[in-house]
Amino acid sequence: MFDIPVKKVEIFEVGPRDGLQNEKEFIPTEKKLELIRLLRDAGCARIELTSFVHPKWVPQMADALEIIDHVDLSDGAEYNALIPNMKGFLRALETPLTQVVTIMSASESHNTKNLNMSVAESLEQMREINRIAREHNVKVRSYIGTAYGCPMEGNVPFEKVKDIALALEEAGSYEISLGDTTGMASPDQSFDIAYDLLKHLKHARLAVHFHQARGIEFANILASLQAGITIFDSAAGGLGGCPYAPGATGNIATETLVEMFDSMGIDTGIDREKIRKAAFYATSLSAYHRGTCS
Repeated sequence: MFDIPVKKVEIFEVGPRDGLQNEKEFIPTEKKLELIRLLRDAGCARIELTSFVHPKWVPQMADALEIIDHVDLSDGAEYNALIPNMKGFLRALETPLTQVVTIMSASESHNTKNLNMSVAESLEQMREINRIAREHNVKVRSYIGTAYGCPMEGNVPFEKVKDIALALEEAGSYEISLGDTTGMASPDQSFDIAYDLLKHLKHARLAVHFHQARGIEFANILASLQAGITIFDSAAGGLGGCPYAPGATGNIATETLVEMFDSMGIDTGIDREKIRKAAFYATSLSAYHRGTCS
């Protein structure tokens, strides 16, 4: 019999940022704001709104300041924005946001390709970002990408993931999310990494961030749940990348995740019907789901 260790979990909704960032055709700001409104109306209490990345690299996030300006940050939800580096963080500090999300990878190859820094350089920057964040009463959540494997390097040793997670915790990150960047994780690996890392973290909370992997992502969710994870990242509509781009699969779908947890008697705080409505709207914004992905 499957042992359900908890009766309540948290969903960290990444659709407005991670779900839309790869769309080539710019999505009007008002449509992004409507998606955020629908997600909030569905009960999503933790939402990643946008990213403070240079528009040259991610044109879809060029309206980050407008998004922040038009969202009611005092409505009781936790609103975050991704910051890939110190420049992005300093831009975020100019807004009323009280939480940001940093990102780095466990593999040298992916970290260099994605951030143009070594893992050691990223960690040093994370320490400085956390230091400044504390001075401004801003909380820092941190992603570790390629935590379950790298498309360029293959296996990523658990010790490396653990060392990075502990370094981020020491720097001050209050929550660490393990990213299965290209859907390489297996259920046994998902259990082992979560179970072992939870034993080492003293203060930081641990989350998981799975991408689509022909359905294996839901087995990974259950394995992580069994290991003690109660925080799960997802995107309404399963958005997050064109399947024609190698390794760039979409995120696990929030609406399906909510339905699965609900059927297990696990509370997410999210309304099933309303999150389906939000997911339908999210997919209407995607060129791939409209059949126009090139």
